[in-house]
Amino acid sequence: MRRYMSPQRDVYARLASERLSWMNDDQRRRMQDIADRLGRGLDEIDACIARTGVMTDEISQVMQESLNRRTYTMSLMAMVFLPSTFLTGLFGVNLGGIPGGGWAFGFALFCIMLVVLIGGVAWWLHRSRWL
Repeated sequence: MRRYMSPQRDVYARLASERLSWMNDDQRRRMQDIADRLGRGLDEIDACIARTGVMTDEISQVMQESLNRRTYTMSLMAMVFLPSTFLTGLFGVNLGGIPGGGWAFGFALFCIMLVVLIGGVAWWLHRSRWL
């Protein structure tokens, strides 16, 4: 819209400023009035474009903050569960000689150790003010 209004404003302003024999003073004032209104319309369009840019930046910033929070949360979850995933993978191997494999309370002790490990990592994250 701005692209079409700007040349029209220039044409009307030029018509108003030139002394053409076929135009009287009333018509010149009318041309100047039209040029002024087109100028105000262009200013309003420029203001809308600026406001749209500001709003786009704000929306982008809010979305970026949301994405950062999600990424942070997922990183903390990975940090908490990564050690337990390693241990369950290690003890899940079907090989003989796994510590506590022949003991009746071996699995229960392993589960308790996993809970303690996860609690320890969560406590460390909380103490480090990451959680």
